[in-house]
Amino acid sequence: MSGGELGSRRDSASKPADRTLADVPLEEEVVVVRMEVAGEDIEPLLERGIVPGCKVCPVRHSPAGGPTVYRVDGHLIALRRETASCLCVRSALEAAGVLDAN
Repeated sequence: MSGGELGSRRDSASKPADRTLADVPLEEEVVVVRMEVAGEDIEPLLERGIVPGCKVCPVRHSPAGGPTVYRVDGHLIALRRETASCLCVRSALEAAGVLDAN
């Protein structure tokens, strides 16, 4: 799969996401709506199950600004802030249509 921006598979994601994964507080579940990642950096994310439409939940911050641990499809993975900043997200409730985006 080539790098660059990957769009979401969901119509609701056509609206711009208002934050990145790096901005999400602990224990808030979000849905990835867009990935703005360079070509060589996209493959490790895809292999870990991070794709548009997947649910992600930050569960633990590392001390001294290290990677944050996220739950993705039942698995725990660590991502650096710079990588998480490339993943545009929306609240899982908003993506499911439970909450209004406005």
